[in-house]
Amino acid sequence: MTVLVTGGAGFLGHPLVRRLAGLGERVVSFDRLTRGSLPPSVTEVVGDITDGARLEHVLRTYGVTEVVHAAAVVGVTASVAGLPTAVHVNVDGAVALFEAVCRVGGVRRVVDLSSEETYGHFAGDPIGEDDPALPVSPYGITKYAVERLGAYYADQHGLPYAAVRLCWVYGPGFPRRRLPHPWLQDAAAGRASRLAQGGDQRIDFTYVDDAIDGILLVAQAERLGHRAYNVATGHAVDMRELAAEITKLRPDWRVDLGDGPIEMAPGVAAARKGALDITRARALGYTPRVPLSEGLARILADLEARHPLTQGSNP
Repeated sequence: MTVLVTGGAGFLGHPLVRRLAGLGERVVSFDRLTRGSLPPSVTEVVGDITDGARLEHVLRTYGVTEVVHAAAVVGVTASVAGLPTAVHVNVDGAVALFEAVCRVGGVRRVVDLSSEETYGHFAGDPIGEDDPALPVSPYGITKYAVERLGAYYADQHGLPYAAVRLCWVYGPGFPRRRLPHPWLQDAAAGRASRLAQGGDQRIDFTYVDDAIDGILLVAQAERLGHRAYNVATGHAVDMRELAAEITKLRPDWRVDLGDGPIEMAPGVAAARKGALDITRARALGYTPRVPLSEGLARILADLEARHPLTQGSNP
């Protein structure tokens, strides 16, 4: 099989590309950037996700049989700062991909990387895939729009679509200033941290390796019984518990932490969250392997090995 990974140079796309190559698959990484130093079975193609003609050319040229769609403007903060761009890349880009796949044919499955932001304020804890989707952030709105469009293309044009809803994926090299990374950077550098509000925020932190495990199970399953799958750990912690885990690893680290929800951007409070119900993913064989304590330790080890310069902390 040949797997097309859109956003293949990104935080999640790049290790996914490498994992697929390690499994012996032929992979096409489609992104505006290149990474280089990849196995011979990986082809990097430079392109924009909104360029339908370019996508169609790639699908035909490389005989793509599976697609993992990871290209996006990612995160609440980025979507608030540049809403028109987020809509263009996330929604128009997904439509360009769906159109190209339907025109070319021959693709067995399209796995769309979605988000817990589609749920908005969680109606349950844990929350399941059939619970109400009422996104409150521009990012969540774009992701839910893509899911609904994917369902439309599936029903009307036979698009083999499935969504994987991820939750706060973290790991070494994470490119944005979102917890737990700023606190870990401070701890590695011997600095105290401060977060004016956020102690009550509950998050199902998912280590990048576990996220990739779940994505691959959805992509490679012989058949799927659902169009959406939560991939997380099934367990949420609040920010005080997160701080306690980091303190276990670095007892000298201190954090001044206020109450309430996290502010994702000035004046933009995060949605009320919790754990994701991963029963559907477990039925495919998914089991989270990296507990929060181990994931945090891996990131600290990576930071200390590279001796980065860090500044301050934000969610």
